[in-house]
Amino acid sequence: MGTITVENVVIVGGGIAGLATGVALKRAGIEALVLERSKGLRVNGTALTLFPNAWFALDSLGVSHKLASYTPSLKYDAVGPRSVHRKALLETLAGELPVHSIRFSSKISAIDTQQHEGSSIAIVHMENGTIIKAKVLIGCDGVHSVVSRWLGLREPVHSGRSAVRGLAVYPQGHGLKQIVQQYAGSGRRAGFVPLNDKEVYWFFTGTSPAKGTSLAEDPEEIQKEILENYANDLPPIYLDVVQHSDLSTLTWAPLMFRYPWNVVFGSLSKQNITVAGDAMHPMTPDLAQGGCSALEDAVILGRHIGTSFKHNGHVLVPKEMSEVLSKYVEERRWRIALLITGSYIAGWVQQGGSGWGSKFLRDTVYYKFLFMKLVRYVNYDSGKLDF
Repeated sequence: MGTITVENVVIVGGGIAGLATGVALKRAGIEALVLERSKGLRVNGTALTLFPNAWFALDSLGVSHKLASYTPSLKYDAVGPRSVHRKALLETLAGELPVHSIRFSSKISAIDTQQHEGSSIAIVHMENGTIIKAKVLIGCDGVHSVVSRWLGLREPVHSGRSAVRGLAVYPQGHGLKQIVQQYAGSGRRAGFVPLNDKEVYWFFTGTSPAKGTSLAEDPEEIQKEILENYANDLPPIYLDVVQHSDLSTLTWAPLMFRYPWNVVFGSLSKQNITVAGDAMHPMTPDLAQGGCSALEDAVILGRHIGTSFKHNGHVLVPKEMSEVLSKYVEERRWRIALLITGSYIAGWVQQGGSGWGSKFLRDTVYYKFLFMKLVRYVNYDSGKLDF
């Protein structure tokens, strides 16, 4: 039999949601154990565009100032989002946690619960035989979450679209203005965002290849497909950015989301187990709210658990956790369902065809009316962590 350990809080997944939740709990005086299946921080990838709701959350976590040097202000209509390297965000969050609180190469084989003195305790079985007992278990383990599956949540579905993302590098400087440039319509959406003087984040989303056709995985093939087949008629400035890609950053993946009604009516918590981030609300990237809403989750979840911890003399009381997590879920449920819906609609409208009807929907209804409504909705303050 393997080793048995006992923890106050176990977080499954060391991505944005998992690390941010660990930081939020630390600010409340609770040290959580983060279990990450990878050998190290998953810093591969490109960048995130963070809207004000993300910066409010990062400020509450006490790390926004540490990311300032990575985030030039960008002009995006009347809104001022800022983009940051995913690597920089993860390393900043991880740097707030004790080194021993993140356990890498930790793969879960099963989740169970047991009753102890009238309270539920989560039992996490690891592939190496270790058993971890937790007063609270939080699944931050992504789109294909083991924890959300245990809760009985319906699996995410394919949106019918896929996205290519990459990072272009100009050693001598790109000379581009610090503005977001985007091209939409004809069943696709593409654009790029300068991150600093030498790096540019770019993306391309479109209808996924026909059923039975797999997405290219080799970076050179991905770049070739975009340049020659998918974006060959886009402006030269966009093609030049794609041409300057650091091939190690290129990814091509289907866009998944969870039906909003599965969030509204689904079991987002059970006893002392809940989910956050993509494990709770995978959504398409059309409002750039995946990472932003994960940071909101962390602050709100940390506040609910931290308040109970403080009121009980800085002790985590297992019998209170079911109600605490239920309150967190109810605070999040409708907001994230609307974000999922808004993201899907934004993608559908912006990638419409080139006919007059599609252009009217996109240029008049969406950009002049709906877009600003959605922007106001993402300018959301998840509150402070005052303990």
